[in-house]
Amino acid sequence: MALPPEQRAELGKDLQSFLRFLETYYPNEILRVKKEVDPIFEATATLWRLEKEHRFPVVIFDNIKGSDIPCVTNVHASFPRLAMALGLGIDATPRDFILEYMEREDHGIEPVFVDRDSAPCKEVVLTGDEVDVFKLPMLKYHELDSGQMDPGYEQHRGRYITLGYEIMKDPDTGIRNAGIYRLQAKGRNKFGIQISETAHGHYIMQKNLKHGRPTEMAVAIGLHPAVELGFLSFTSIDVDEFAMAGAMLGEPLEMVKCETIDVEVPANAEIVLECEIHPTEREPEAPFGEYPGTYGPERNNPVVYVKAITMRRNAHYQSSFVGHWDNLLLSGVTRNSMIYKACRLASGGVRAVYVPPSGRCRYLCYVQMEKLIEGDPKNAAMAAFAADPFLKYVVVVDDDVDITSDSEVWHAIAQRVRFHQDAFVVTHARGSPLDPASYDPAGGSHLVTKVGIDATRKADFPLEISTPGVDQVDLDALFGDLWKQTRKD
Repeated sequence: MALPPEQRAELGKDLQSFLRFLETYYPNEILRVKKEVDPIFEATATLWRLEKEHRFPVVIFDNIKGSDIPCVTNVHASFPRLAMALGLGIDATPRDFILEYMEREDHGIEPVFVDRDSAPCKEVVLTGDEVDVFKLPMLKYHELDSGQMDPGYEQHRGRYITLGYEIMKDPDTGIRNAGIYRLQAKGRNKFGIQISETAHGHYIMQKNLKHGRPTEMAVAIGLHPAVELGFLSFTSIDVDEFAMAGAMLGEPLEMVKCETIDVEVPANAEIVLECEIHPTEREPEAPFGEYPGTYGPERNNPVVYVKAITMRRNAHYQSSFVGHWDNLLLSGVTRNSMIYKACRLASGGVRAVYVPPSGRCRYLCYVQMEKLIEGDPKNAAMAAFAADPFLKYVVVVDDDVDITSDSEVWHAIAQRVRFHQDAFVVTHARGSPLDPASYDPAGGSHLVTKVGIDATRKADFPLEISTPGVDQVDLDALFGDLWKQTRKD
């Protein structure tokens, strides 16, 4: 279940260390593209083609047209890589991951501060007229991605930062918060930002707006995936997510103060943008292809100004292809922990939960349980809905069903559900404002209908077929080298 000690020792604590770990021990997990690649669609078309071939390697574009900085993509597109980031073996199951993640969530490790001279993200410091965000290999992801531009920058329309961790501090408590909010590049030192009304960053921004002051915000790009998993932990606004990042990393996260704003950032980040969100300035931002696989509408969104860029000398930029596995899995695996805890409170029979990519890692949840009494499955489903408002369908199955397999779950639905008594419907419930099936998607409605399904066996369920000894069959011994070669292929 755990990585061998010699491998675990080389996981490192920054993005490039993790990439070297993969190249050393799991070289099939990484592809490098040496030829020049256009940031307008060519890079993302490559990722989409790989996805169509059911291949999800890390892809490093060494030569993005218009930039001297390599672009790292698809780091989170494989569940085994996310498990390895926590030190688990490549064969770890989602249940293994959830239990390890929960254990670390409960034991945060406070960050430590380092001098700027020892912080890799301070090796290059750009301020004033040196700031030009278009020197970063920002990509254009989807055909209709757009947004208002400053004069002279129209050729860059629709280029976004999709994997920057926006770091703010609560002005009342001083507690740090990190979240991913898309940034549309508008000019040399200017972005538009979309912050969901339910995000902690939105509450922090609103507190500053009441006093008419800008919101200081740093954007950290290029982090070790364990740090990212910690930043995306579903905690309350009163929890310092940098302690969660340390917990996932297994050691205190090293932090350093920004140059121009009163915010601290991970010292081992590849790139940091030091910014202010303007208190009153608003401009049209989007449309942009979002995680549901549909376009989020144009909105009048806050404007962000970049005061400084700091980075490593050999910095790597990191991107996430929104609406695809790299984007979906990262958010999905961190949701599982919160849902599992809630379901276990509702019923001690719950064994595991899984938010599958088939439901965009947000809308569907499968719950595996040992049903001890009738009614428990529906209680577990209600607990899942309470834990994660984005969920629309929760299916509860017996513990013989592999919840990482959509096919097995649908088999249980087809065989074990009498819909009139095994399902319940909740209308006008809170969901995602980006949900294309909300009551008014064009208007950004967050109201949806939710369905819970008890797909466990009922008391009068007929006896199912079985064959003794299946798990004891050794196919290698039976078929020899022929079977080993077939399995390898």
